[in-house]
Amino acid sequence: MKKFNTLYVSKWADGKPEDTRIIETPTYSLHSMIAGDACERTELIADYCTEHEIHSLVLCPGFTHDMVAELSRALKGRTAVAVSRTDAPGSSITAPVKREARKGLQE
Repeated sequence: MKKFNTLYVSKWADGKPEDTRIIETPTYSLHSMIAGDACERTELIADYCTEHEIHSLVLCPGFTHDMVAELSRALKGRTAVAVSRTDAPGSSITAPVKREARKGLQE
């Protein structure tokens, strides 16, 4: 049976792409990657999409327009590319928590 495969990539400094996790049902696979500095390397993400037959790539809000375009080109139309965004109230909830968590990276 064919599965629909999605990869969600989060850009976080201490992330390790090799620690990607997969949650599956009989018809759906959700791959979750915390890519860290590897986000600067589209090849890593594009290769993962090809290897795992990813149909939909969802990027966290930290990806720039240029990075999204580069990934889209690298995937050559084989994978849909989307970017996760939040509403204004959501940003006010997440921003302080992210700032606090990033302080731990500098220690």
